[in-house]
Amino acid sequence: MTIREVSERTGLTPDTLRWYEKIGLLAPVRKTGGRRDYSEREVRWIGYIKCMRRAALPVDAIIEYIRIYREDAPDSKAKRRAILLEQYELLRKDLEERRKALEYLRLKIDWFDGRVSDLEAALKTATPEALQAGDPELADASHAAAVGVAPAIHHPNERR
Repeated sequence: MTIREVSERTGLTPDTLRWYEKIGLLAPVRKTGGRRDYSEREVRWIGYIKCMRRAALPVDAIIEYIRIYREDAPDSKAKRRAILLEQYELLRKDLEERRKALEYLRLKIDWFDGRVSDLEAALKTATPEALQAGDPELADASHAAAVGVAPAIHHPNERR
């Protein structure tokens, strides 16, 4: 199969296929008349590589996994399993960190929505003099009381 045919079949660009070969994800593809000639075996490997990428394995881990597979050493399965377990744990930790970040972002959005509502309400009743005194969002409680603007809401983790 030509590189174009493999590209159409796998959804990868010819440049990606060449790069996979260059970095060792694919074994060197035989060439006929200077053009790559892919076999069904290479196409299956490409499918496997795509599967591993969908599982969020980094390219370096896949290269190591394939290198170990090709060596066909007695402990190959154990080493490949260890790579998968390591990547699983890294991904699990990353997912937990992202979950915490999402929770924090949700808190910030809720805090922002509450603060904006309070400030909009304060602006509706503020006198022109109070508005000229400064930005009510930045006003502290004493300044806000002096100019008649509701004090700013403070997030529990915000320094005052």
